[in-house]
Amino acid sequence: MLRAVQQWRTQADCSLSIDDERLLVKQLNHSYVIYGTLLLFPVSLLESQTWEAIDGQDETALQDLLILVAKHLKVTHIAVTKPIPPQVDGDDSQDNVVRSPSKFMPLYGDFGRETCESPPIQDDFNKAYWVIAKQNGVFQIWAPRWTMFSRGNISEKVRILELPAVASAVAEGVEDGRGCTAVDLYAGIGYFVFSYLKAGVSKVLCWDLNPWSTEGLRRGADANKWRAVTHDEASGIDHMATNDARLLIFNESNEHATARLETLRTHLPPVRHVNCGLLPTSRGSWTTAFAVLDPTAGGWVHVHENFKLSEIADRAEGVRKEFQRMHDTTDYPEHAEVVVEHINRVKTYAPGVFHVVLDIYIPPYRTATCV
Repeated sequence: MLRAVQQWRTQADCSLSIDDERLLVKQLNHSYVIYGTLLLFPVSLLESQTWEAIDGQDETALQDLLILVAKHLKVTHIAVTKPIPPQVDGDDSQDNVVRSPSKFMPLYGDFGRETCESPPIQDDFNKAYWVIAKQNGVFQIWAPRWTMFSRGNISEKVRILELPAVASAVAEGVEDGRGCTAVDLYAGIGYFVFSYLKAGVSKVLCWDLNPWSTEGLRRGADANKWRAVTHDEASGIDHMATNDARLLIFNESNEHATARLETLRTHLPPVRHVNCGLLPTSRGSWTTAFAVLDPTAGGWVHVHENFKLSEIADRAEGVRKEFQRMHDTTDYPEHAEVVVEHINRVKTYAPGVFHVVLDIYIPPYRTATCV
């Protein structure tokens, strides 16, 4: 970064002082992150006086600097990442349910079309810029203009990959010859999906509303050499579970997950893990998560929530009680205790507020039928 700034200052006819140069290098070095061929700056950089001074030069000065930054850091694209807006642009009454990065700001490189069909067509996908990054030995692929990428959940990806509860479900599936299934109700581009697959889970069923996310999920599975099949309403769903695909992708609301699972359940290994990864709350998926778990084997629901630090224990108990209520309303004759096995603090979401994941064990609530 220092070489890029020094070369730019030498070549450009600008009024940037030595002190401003040093400050600029410091700000750039402490703020950027690189994924594959993409370099991202935080929005705070744009608000700095030094950056404003650069932007105040002639219209080519900033572009000249970015060209040199790209050259020296060996990237092809540069952009500014901003928080995902909670509402759709231009309509404060409509929630941004697909988590679209509408405030994304390209600075350098061709990021593809600024608009696309709704829903996007294959030509939109083909002409977009796709980033390929590798974490924990797993490839992830996304189109930054259209899809969010959260770097803050890498620790949770590792945790799922190494989680004893996942390992035990895999081991039980190997022992009884049936395998095991996981369900991700907010799959995105495969943040946690790929951790389950790498850990040995037989199949993962994925739901996401954003077609750009499910396309990234499909591409990521292909890059990792895991066969995936995407639901097509015209073709039905029976064929999805009868082939050797390890990833079953549904580009639709997870409200359909319960009905889909009931249709597919006899063709699938038992569902032992369900991921509910929506912030600030995944409450809307809890009933579905309980319903799709295998009733005769039980399993785990991983609930993502934002809790105030002082309320974590009490709020976690509130979630546990909600799942206990669901369990108690089944016709299972014996009482069994729903348990919060672990509370994981993933990261700070806001001052005094943590993104936490609750590992909740749901006991069986139906007796297995003997054949």
